[in-house]
Amino acid sequence: MKKLLLLLLILPIAFAQTDWFQAGFLKTELNVSSTIDIVATGPNPTIESIKADVIFVPKNSEFTAVRKFDTTPPAIITADRATYEWKMPNIGTLPYKYSAVIETANAVPRVRAKIPYPTHFSTDLRKYTLPTKNIDSNNQNVASQARLLAQNEDDLFMLTSKIGVWVKSNVNYNLNTLTAEVTQPASWVLENKYGVCDEITSLFVAMLRSLDIPARFISGIAYSNNPQSLGWGAHGWAEVYFPGTGWVPFDVTFGELGWIDPAHIKLKESLDPQEPTTIFEWKAQDVNVKVHDLTISAGLLETNGKAPSELKLTISPIRARTGFMSYNGIVLDAENLADYYVGTEFTLAKVADLKLLSNESQTIVLPPRSKSRLFWKAKVKEGLDPAFQYEMPIQAYNSKNESAKSAFSVGAWDITFSESDIDTSIAKLTASQGEMMDLACAFENDLIWTDTGKLNCLLQNRQDSQATANICMKECKEITVPARGSVPLTFDVPAVAPGPHEAEVTATSGTTVKKAVLTVVRLDPPRITIKNIAAPEAVNYGETFALRFRLARESVSYPQNVTVKVNGGGASAVVDVGELLIDQDVVVNIRSDQLYSGYPRFAIDTSYKDVFGKEFNARANAYVKVNGVPWHKRLLGWLTNLF
Repeated sequence: MKKLLLLLLILPIAFAQTDWFQAGFLKTELNVSSTIDIVATGPNPTIESIKADVIFVPKNSEFTAVRKFDTTPPAIITADRATYEWKMPNIGTLPYKYSAVIETANAVPRVRAKIPYPTHFSTDLRKYTLPTKNIDSNNQNVASQARLLAQNEDDLFMLTSKIGVWVKSNVNYNLNTLTAEVTQPASWVLENKYGVCDEITSLFVAMLRSLDIPARFISGIAYSNNPQSLGWGAHGWAEVYFPGTGWVPFDVTFGELGWIDPAHIKLKESLDPQEPTTIFEWKAQDVNVKVHDLTISAGLLETNGKAPSELKLTISPIRARTGFMSYNGIVLDAENLADYYVGTEFTLAKVADLKLLSNESQTIVLPPRSKSRLFWKAKVKEGLDPAFQYEMPIQAYNSKNESAKSAFSVGAWDITFSESDIDTSIAKLTASQGEMMDLACAFENDLIWTDTGKLNCLLQNRQDSQATANICMKECKEITVPARGSVPLTFDVPAVAPGPHEAEVTATSGTTVKKAVLTVVRLDPPRITIKNIAAPEAVNYGETFALRFRLARESVSYPQNVTVKVNGGGASAVVDVGELLIDQDVVVNIRSDQLYSGYPRFAIDTSYKDVFGKEFNARANAYVKVNGVPWHKRLLGWLTNLF
């Protein structure tokens, strides 16, 4: 009887480090710091003021919560920045920093319906389809490659993922100084075929924009398992707009399509990757102001819960037994258990005596409740001992540690299969994939001001004979679809009250069930209230104190161009908030030596606009007692109020 020799898997070290990618929540500490050097250059060096706007900060969102945010020195905190300001600073070095604790959920906006391509996008998204300095989507080569990939594609998510897979497969991740230090344009990346996350993402975004698909660049931090950049670090990925869903993340570098793992923390949205992370202003003479890059560090504090598994996986060899130096194929069958699209990258673990002839990592993209396959081709290596029977273990896994295992036997007396035999088997299995009925839906506009949204659907029959389908949205009706044809359908979706309104359309034909779930949002006039006003009852003259308040969005619509002006007792501050997506806490630090009243009233005036440019206002007041205001300051205040 022959002995059995087991060949063990040689797994990457990173495989054991990503268990927390499956967590329901991550809590992370983020530290960002830098310095400003003020150097005298003349006989009378003076600097009246200097301001640093750090626009690389974490933000509260549906899936992210900023649990702590501390700044040194005290800064004005708004939705998209921390503003540090120094009055009459000394010559030398000015350090500044912030420390934040961020909780991220293992969840993102998911695409739950097939959106037809091409499709209609609202005009306010147009800026996300235009070229920029580094996302040069108007480059002929970029546009040509995108059009080539878009041929015969009618599914927006599948096309977006197809472009992402192509970019990852054709651009090598390389920390060359040309790309590590300076971001290169998308056209350069397409020509040279290497770059880091910024270049990979820029090319992905440029190709989408060339097809008039809205996409934007996201900067932040993430944890990487790549040996070239292992650990926490600055990172870039993309967000793509899907009607009925909103902005959906795509990290092409990490192979995360339509989702990101919870170790991503978004710090900035931009049209171009080279938009600045810090903006400086100063008033000075006879000095040179030198600014430095931000220093970023992060660390995992804790994990909580576990995200549900989305995929049912099985892996198997095409031939259960092979001879020495035989070819074989490996098939990963994946079933999407979720009601949304899932795109993820699987890696086949290495085995010492098995030579892999396909790419080690491959990406699978699955529509809701669907099945598909990945294939690898391999060959048993030379040099095995004919006195032994071998077992070749096979295992595929992704970044969430979702995995499947199997094995096949290798013996001297078993059949040695040719490469063409395995290629034929893979071709047959590939041809057996695909469904005979499809449903694509999209709203004419997913942001509306009327009481009814119009949902347009297309039911497609891919069979050679006509088919009947039961179509349901609140009520059901039977539809006959011609062979290799399609039937357009239109539904009115009531949206009387402001807010989101979900529409669900189901098509059933035999055992095939297709579902589309989309959301239309009924808008209303924007409204902001000023809440949670907090200030000390009394301070001593010369002390700095904080005036805190919250801008609460009381409407479904997002207030645009939000500006807050704080005035009182001789002090004033202006805070540009921009678009108010969620409630925003504002902190204004006030130096009491600027005040000329012992009982100043601080007026908090907020102005904002709707999408049509109509202006709205909100006002509130705060009061503080200031002890020890000098008589000359009180006199100045009296004269100011008099005139």
